[in-house]
Amino acid sequence: MNKIFLSGRITSEITRFGTDSKGGVSFSLVTSKPVIKDGQVQKDGQGYTETYDEFHTVKAFGGLGKSVANHKKKGDKLMVVGEVRYSRNERDGRTYYNTDIVAEEIEFL
Repeated sequence: MNKIFLSGRITSEITRFGTDSKGGVSFSLVTSKPVIKDGQVQKDGQGYTETYDEFHTVKAFGGLGKSVANHKKKGDKLMVVGEVRYSRNERDGRTYYNTDIVAEEIEFL
């Protein structure tokens, strides 16, 4: 089974690609969890919780993509349910590997 659940904030502008009928959107989503050492949540010098952040590239297609593009912006919270997709591209003689989250459901938080 290839299923992922992410909750986080949009960290990039939402980019449209393709056509209206066969296109979608792409954006970056950050997820955070507290840093825990010896069973204790770590705080920085100002008393804020230290976090371990992960950045994910999310793609949404069709009506789901349109809804995100029309109603969400950088900084907004989302819950994304989808699957992990890996791809490989060659450009200028170099090979690039990408990991994307393809959204099946998106809940606005």
